[in-house]
This record gives sequence, structure tokens and C-alpha cells, in this order.
Amino acid sequence: MDRNVYQSELDRVRFTEAGKSALTDALMTGRAESEQRRGRGPWMKRGAIAALAAVLLVGTAAAVTVSLWDGFFGGLDPSEQAVVDTLSGDLPGAVSSNGAVMTPQAAFGTDGVFYLMLEIRAPEGTVLPALDGERETYQLFGADILNGEWLELRESDGGDVDFSYSTEPTWLEDDDPTDNVIRVAVSILADGDLEGKVLHIPGLWKQTDAKAYTEIFSGDFDFTLTSGLAEGSLLAVDATGVTAETPYGPLTLDHLELSPLGLRWGYHYDEDTAQAAWEAESSDGDALITTHDGGAMEFSDMVTPGAELVLVLRDGTRVEMANSFGEYGAGWTEQSGFFTRPVDLAQVAYLLWGETEIPLN
Repeated sequence: MDRNVYQSELDRVRFTEAGKSALTDALMTGRAESEQRRGRGPWMKRGAIAALAAVLLVGTAAAVTVSLWDGFFGGLDPSEQAVVDTLSGDLPGAVSSNGAVMTPQAAFGTDGVFYLMLEIRAPEGTVLPALDGERETYQLFGADILNGEWLELRESDGGDVDFSYSTEPTWLEDDDPTDNVIRVAVSILADGDLEGKVLHIPGLWKQTDAKAYTEIFSGDFDFTLTSGLAEGSLLAVDATGVTAETPYGPLTLDHLELSPLGLRWGYHYDEDTAQAAWEAESSDGDALITTHDGGAMEFSDMVTPGAELVLVLRDGTRVEMANSFGEYGAGWTEQSGFFTRPVDLAQVAYLLWGETEIPLN
């Protein structure tokens, strides 16, 4: 086998030109040495090839993993990539249903936050064009949309999970909009333990901005979120009793937990103070809504005050929340959120809650 053949094979793998050249030289050197030592036994040649194949496979896997998440987060620095690597684990197997196949390509997560990247291959003959995400987008729905058949978490026995969560699909750049393959990254945020839970995807649909839906395919695609989840990765921050001032009165932290991917926190406030401030601020007073019989009734909003929570790194970089959700009651709030990108906690200087700095020990 000559150098051009080796170079051609490496063109199928995403290496830099310098990397391909170096690997080609190594392969050529290994071949020459194996030919010189052929009389010493065939195991020499097989061993050299196996070692080089292992290097290629490891390099390819690492390159693919880096490129996948690098594109999703818009670039990762070495410390952020190290977080992804540390929190990555075993991948669920590919699932086929009704001629379609969904294949996990990468996954990582901690307590309450999980990212799963999937390749979706529609049935043969289907074309999945690139959609602009505004006028048209893909959705992970099922055939029975009206009865809530969509992307959801389940227990291993198919039952409902007993905690709150949110799921968010992000459609990735399509290398070939004329084929039947697209990729999606599903972000899962939960206020409970995700280990062993099942992500159920009932199919793929196209949705327009006018809320018109077109089924592409339906089926049962279940992925168990197991191993690799960094259990116990939530670190309790000593912040109980810390307050943040808001226009609706002070907020007082009850608890705060931090991971490389997100936060969980709870706080309380004086409901009467918050409501009075809200009513004093509102120039319109109570709103009127029309009832089914044409009458009118007063409607008052109940304010739920909050304060922005941001990580500040040692170099001054601010890392904000990409998304969050919460549960609310009379004078209290429980919230969960995930960051815009993975964070090396060793680089965090402090948390900023409103204007209040919370140091990390």
C-alpha cells in the first residue's frame, strides 16, 4: 500500500492536514519495518497495525466528540472540554422503529442536567431539508399530539416521573440537506435524579410558524439515562440566609447547590411586601377580563420576585443561565437552571445573586 492510499483513507476522518501527514508517515514507517522484519513472524506486522488502528480509533472518537459538543456550545476551551469528558459516560444503543433509526452520538450530565446528542435517520426515501428554525422547525412529537404525545421523561416501567423537568431540542447544522439524516441535541433539566430514567421520543414532525404540523414518522424511541451521570456532583454552597435586594423586598436564600452544568436554589420572601410593591408600581391597577357570558371581572396578578444568579470566573467572565424553571408558592420559590456552557468550578471566583456576592469555599 503506498502513501496516496493511506492519505486517501485518512481523508475520511476529520484530522488536520498536518495530523494526516504525520499519521501517514507513521503508517508508512510501520509498514517498512514490518517488511524488514517479516522473517521474525507475522505477529510483528499485525501488532503494528493493531496499535496504529487503536491510535486512529481513539483519535477519531475524540475528534468527533470534541467537534460535536464544540459546535453545540459555540466553541469549548480546554477546561470546558475537560468537564464534558469527565461527565461523559456510556451511550444508550441505537433504536429502530417503523423504518426510522435514532442513534446516540454523545452524552454527558450531572444530577439534574443531561445532554444527549442524536443522529436521526428517517425511513429510506425521506428527505429532511434544513429548516430556518423560525418559519419552520422540526419537533419531536408523536401521532397523538392533542393528547400530549411528545418528548418526555418516564420511569423504567413506563410510568410518570415524580419530579418537574424541562426538555429542549436544539437542531444542529445539517451537512447534507438533501438526505434523510439530521442531528439534534436534547437538553434535559430536572429537579430530581435522572439516573435510570427513560427519555421517550414518539416521532419527528415539521411545524410551521402558523402551527401547521406535518408528520414525518412516528414510533417508539426510548433511551435510558444511565451511568456516566456524575452522582453527587451537586455541591452545597454555604449561602443559607444570604439576601438579595429587589424592588419587591428582600429575597432570602434557603439553599443553593452548584454543579459544573447548573444550579438548584430556593428562597423565601414576604408576600405582602412584594404584592404591595407590585400594585404600587402598576399604573393600570386591576385588569378586566371578559367572562364567557360577556360580563367583566377583575383580575390581579400575583408577583413572584426574583434576582439574576450568575457565576463570575476568576478572569471576570460571567456565565449566565441558559434556561431555568421553578415551583412557586405563597412567599417561596424553588428553581433549577443550567448554564450556557460547562464550567470548571475551580475557575469560579464567586456567585452573584442580584448585587450580592456569594463566595465559594
